Amino acid sequence: MAQENAAARRWPGPRRRRRGIAILLGSGLMIGLAGCAVGPHWSVPKMHTPLSYNAHPAALPAGQQKVQWTQQQARSWWLLFHSKPLNNYIQQAMQANPDLQAAHAALARQQSLMVAAQGGLAPQVSANAGISRARALRTGADGGQSYRIPGNLYSLFLGTIDVSYNPDVFGRQKDLVHAARAQAAVTKANLHQSEVFLAADVSRAIISGAAARAQLHSAQQIATADAHLLKLLQQEYKLGDQNLQNVEQQAAMTAAARARIAPLAADLAAARHALAALLGQTPNVALSIPALQSLHLPARLPATMPSALAENRPDIQAATAEIKVAAAQADVATANLYPQFNISADIGKAAMTGGLFFNPISTLWSLGAGLAAPIYNGGSLHAERRAALTQYQVASDQYRGTVLNAFKQVADALRTLQGADTAYIQQKQAQQSSAKALHLAEARYRDGATDYATVLNAEIAYQQDSVAAIQGRSQRYLDSVALFVALGDGWQPDQPESKPHSVPSDTPMVNTAGAPA
Repeated sequence: MAQENAAARRWPGPRRRRRGIAILLGSGLMIGLAGCAVGPHWSVPKMHTPLSYNAHPAALPAGQQKVQWTQQQARSWWLLFHSKPLNNYIQQAMQANPDLQAAHAALARQQSLMVAAQGGLAPQVSANAGISRARALRTGADGGQSYRIPGNLYSLFLGTIDVSYNPDVFGRQKDLVHAARAQAAVTKANLHQSEVFLAADVSRAIISGAAARAQLHSAQQIATADAHLLKLLQQEYKLGDQNLQNVEQQAAMTAAARARIAPLAADLAAARHALAALLGQTPNVALSIPALQSLHLPARLPATMPSALAENRPDIQAATAEIKVAAAQADVATANLYPQFNISADIGKAAMTGGLFFNPISTLWSLGAGLAAPIYNGGSLHAERRAALTQYQVASDQYRGTVLNAFKQVADALRTLQGADTAYIQQKQAQQSSAKALHLAEARYRDGATDYATVLNAEIAYQQDSVAAIQGRSQRYLDSVALFVALGDGWQPDQPESKPHSVPSDTPMVNTAGAPA
């Protein structure tokens, strides 16, 4: 007997051997399957960050306006224009724009989906209760023929609490949570970009409207001056001091000046309509467009360094989150290749009378465990995994394209800003010179020292230079807005910036020392 017991201790019995082998094989299978359930480890593609946006620094002339390079995140850049109406309109748009409200709702929806996905990691508990009234039927036989005998009426009281839990062995539910969280990050970045675009659209509508208003005022003044000169020529013609050709030329000039008024008034109305739509209002609402003189070029144009651009551009942030989404979805597709486990437990009461319902003998319970594993599905699961991995590569390539496009947009904006700054300086000088030339020509004409053709040429030049100066001035504002949009955000100065004079400086834009352009 002692020898048999010793042998039993040295070598387990059949049941213990089978149990140990099953545990060993199960553990090995779980470890092996878990080792296979590996999706892509997401990472942002490495990209070369340039030291400057352009190959050659912008050769900007010296002046008071400068580009200030910073590593800080930018916000509220529209404050730099020192326009109270602009600030108020942007604030209204942030509150009432329907597209922005839809973006906020989309973010709230995605955050709810993220919470729902997180709930899949916790046990699920539910309760059931019910009462029913029924009659039982009994079946008997008589002479080989079946017949039914009505049974007694009875009631059934039932109440249970059900608990189920899916052990996330291969991380499928966690991957779903990661995908939902990354998708929420994408939606948040899109909301951020919508805010940037909305502020830019409101700024463009106001700047375009202010430019149209200034051009309309200039056109009205020119038309009035042309009409005055036409009246003067007509009087001289009646006196025999002027020929009919000059009168007709001036009449044509006056009619052309008046013809330019209506399109400019339409442009001003279109700017109002665009602004109303951005504010979530109908176009019949009377909105005041500020004068172009009320907008001031910022003394500093803060620009984000290339190394910090990815932190500020919402489209780059969204592209980064898209990589996380694709990686998580690839992990989910990988986990779908492996078994899914389920553990459940129920406890409750079932009785035919209310008194018996609370008796311990009416207690019922159950415990269970389940396993569901794919065996054959025509290769669809593997194909879905390959598609998910390909989508991950697509997201990575799109990220690279987004970053390159961001650098391009900033470089273009800097060069365009430089060109608009230089052009406006020349246009302003041309307008001032042509105004002086027209004034001298009119004075010499009244004194009889020059002919009408000289006055006509001077007037045409002044009209053209006036329109070009207004357009050049508004273009500087629009190009500044384009630069802020390209940088991906607004800007909040570290300290309040002194407000410029009512008349904007005509000095050109320059870079600070060592600024990458």
